Amino acid sequence: MEESTVRLARLWGLLCLLLLGVNSSVYAVTAEQSRYLSALEAMRAGKALQARQLRLQLANYPLALYLDYYDLMLQPDPARVAEVTSFIGRDPQGLLAGRMKARYLRLLADNQDWAGFLRLSPQAPKSLGLQCRFYQARWNTGQKQEAYRFVEDIWMHDASRPGECSALFDLWQAAGLMTGPKIWQRMLLLASNPGNERVLDYLAEQMPGENAQLEAKRLASLYRQPAQLASMLPPGAKDAASIATLMLSRLARQQPDAARTLLQQQSQRYRLTSAQVIQIEGQIARKFMLDRNADERPWVDQALRRQHSPELMELRLRQAVWESDWNGVKHWVQRITPAARSDVRWTYWLARAEEEQGNRQHAQALYRQASYERSYYGFLAADRVGAQIPLNKQHLPKALTLQSALQRWSAVSRVRELLAIGETDQARAEWTFLMDEVSAQEKLSLGAMALNQGWYDLAVLSSIRAKAWDMLELRFPTPLTTTFQRYAKATGVETSLLYALARQESALYHKAQSPVGASGLMQLMPTTAAHVAKKRGINYVNRQQLIDPDMNIRLGSAYLKELLDNYGGNRVLAAAAYNAGPGRVRQWRRASAGRDMDIWVENIPYRETRNYVQNVLVFNAIYQHQLRNRAGFLTERERTMRY
Repeated sequence: MEESTVRLARLWGLLCLLLLGVNSSVYAVTAEQSRYLSALEAMRAGKALQARQLRLQLANYPLALYLDYYDLMLQPDPARVAEVTSFIGRDPQGLLAGRMKARYLRLLADNQDWAGFLRLSPQAPKSLGLQCRFYQARWNTGQKQEAYRFVEDIWMHDASRPGECSALFDLWQAAGLMTGPKIWQRMLLLASNPGNERVLDYLAEQMPGENAQLEAKRLASLYRQPAQLASMLPPGAKDAASIATLMLSRLARQQPDAARTLLQQQSQRYRLTSAQVIQIEGQIARKFMLDRNADERPWVDQALRRQHSPELMELRLRQAVWESDWNGVKHWVQRITPAARSDVRWTYWLARAEEEQGNRQHAQALYRQASYERSYYGFLAADRVGAQIPLNKQHLPKALTLQSALQRWSAVSRVRELLAIGETDQARAEWTFLMDEVSAQEKLSLGAMALNQGWYDLAVLSSIRAKAWDMLELRFPTPLTTTFQRYAKATGVETSLLYALARQESALYHKAQSPVGASGLMQLMPTTAAHVAKKRGINYVNRQQLIDPDMNIRLGSAYLKELLDNYGGNRVLAAAAYNAGPGRVRQWRRASAGRDMDIWVENIPYRETRNYVQNVLVFNAIYQHQLRNRAGFLTERERTMRY
């Protein structure tokens, strides 16, 4: 399916979801809202004339803009560009204006109306795909040199480019500017990253000249079979050393033993430089460390002496922690950069190393130094020395009044109305767009206003967009208090833990959907929801119920209780299982042979789960404070049991 067809299909899908979800009897509160929803229903039924008549009755109602938008988007027509220009002029910085403009620019480009394209967009758009169309328009209106420079800029890249750029690349090629050396350079860039098989094959076919094409096809073949380096790549081949470096680095990610053997055998043959050897050794060492291959420790440590990669040093440090190699922890902390060394994580682990080696006074000083930071490691350090958990909370600035916000930003009017009729996804899209347009201070003031209005997930969004990590009221609100408390009481799970999990999972947005199908506040998979519902005798019929906060919290709290019971109330293991599944937790615990809690968490193989567990523990402590309970971090059992 062509890219433009796919894009139009997606648009239709989104609009149909909106229109099919209309239920005026449920959402309509005011006469204007009722007319608006009726107009949407008319659009759904294909009654454009009726929808337009209803639109005329809405005058300046904030969401009337959406009716105009859907009218123009559902019936796109190049003859309506003047209407599009008028629409954009009514709210030039708005979310809908940007979407509308992009849709019509693509329509004009598909119709090769290049003059019309440039009238609608005199300046280059933001998206790369539309930028390609923009310079294609420039090319076709006589400004070829400008287009040449743009193509040169975007050509040298290590990943595929948007399909919308293909026509411009074809023009560039037809003009004789896609030369063999440029194709070759691009292929070398692409060969440094995974997932580029098809692009390399395509470029190899474009290579001019029989010999050059053979070399290009050999590179594409080697990309698929890097282990065949010695038999497929003659030492005298073009850029043999660079290709050997790329292929050995690629092989190292899957077969480090084979890559090391080939490196030893072929480094002289391909005349690899010292820098190239170090690059390949770094990839081999990385894979050995990820595999926790203790037998390769001497080789890895030797290779790391020549490395300067912070990622490799961090992996080696984590390995030393895993093995309780406290001398190694101290040694490798000294090898990381001063900036990385200042991270509270390594202050904590240095303190652990000093403590394990009997240097109690130094360890206590380091723990106290770390304990001032509000983070997982800061909380761990505070727990070690019995210090108060550092919340380091900043008070919110004075909130804008709703009236003031409505007057200053038309988007706020639309957000209010969209929330009133249940269109929360679109309200979030409008809010996110607004956040990206206003200043940092305005983000906070708007976030405080959202908090006062009970728009809790939008308040959280404001804190994220403003990077306001110390504004705990904004970051960790307490919506649906009665519901959370009811199911906390019913299951015996702390209210703070339910909040912490929901905050981590969905940022408190009840309609959140994950790419893998998890839904709602506590991001339940349909299969998990069905399992819990059957066990508890809960009337769960389909996944649509999971966006109902009451049902989601009911099922989510019951599932969390099940996990807590499985692990003797241990929140560390329950959080890990909630994220990665009980099966993986069993696997990780079998491999750990009874480590300390902090060592086990530090070495959870999945970065996502590692961060997840740390966040849930921290968020739980913060929510304990928010709910005016005594803030704690770990229970005695969590602290002392073997993992």
